[in-house]
Amino acid sequence: MKKKTQTLLLVFSTLLLLVSVTGSAQDRHRGNSPDLGSAQDRRRGNSSNFTGTWNTVTGKGKKIVITLEQDRRNDVTGYYGINGLTGSYKPLDGSNNGFVKVSWSAEPVTQSASSITGRVTDNVLRFTWSQDDHRHGAGRFTLSSDGESFEGTFSMTDNPDDTSGGTWNGTRQHSFAGAWQGKFGDGALQLILQQAGSEVTGQLNVNSAQFGIKGGKVVGNTLRFNVVRPGRPLGNGANLPDEYVGTGELVMDRGGKSFKGKVLGAATSANLVGR
Repeated sequence: MKKKTQTLLLVFSTLLLLVSVTGSAQDRHRGNSPDLGSAQDRRRGNSSNFTGTWNTVTGKGKKIVITLEQDRRNDVTGYYGINGLTGSYKPLDGSNNGFVKVSWSAEPVTQSASSITGRVTDNVLRFTWSQDDHRHGAGRFTLSSDGESFEGTFSMTDNPDDTSGGTWNGTRQHSFAGAWQGKFGDGALQLILQQAGSEVTGQLNVNSAQFGIKGGKVVGNTLRFNVVRPGRPLGNGANLPDEYVGTGELVMDRGGKSFKGKVLGAATSANLVGR
């Protein structure tokens, strides 16, 4: 009798353990675990990233360049310049309360300090905007499936879903200007590029060989260019004509900090190291 009682107690204890384990697993499956839920949210949010520079236009034709930064929590901060400026930056030392125009064709010009703050849910950024002329409001941008454009609206109210201000649409601006380091087949590569509008020139260093980049053209997120060997100098101070070597095609990633493609037929990838 005693042995039978012990056996029943063992079976009962085993059943309790199974119930406890099963219940815990169901809780985690339903999302009751904060760690698991937040990880899932991060994965969902990372598929819709607004980080980058955008060429935008309102329904009334006003051109605005927006620069946005989206963090892992899907919070977004940014700033913008008006009248189609090529870009802007805020001095890190705080020496200027505004933003400064950066352009290959003009001297720096102080612009009004304009800011955007918001949060992304799925592929929609809801935000508030403000300018130092005391105007402010809210808006909403919906990112396209390929991440290269958005459709939006804005208002002078605090409601991001208020469309009374009209439309505010944008396309991603891709700039290849800067210094890039990466791989060229099994070797090393360095690119130093200058960009004016959609036109690109520069220098290509592959291992110990140096080439020139000419005739570069940016279309969307893709740069296509010719690779040349600079002409050797002559004794009279002139140079021989550049020698055509081949072509290159590079495709920028969504964040604008790296690219992949082919240069002279070799697989190429690189990361931005300076601008």
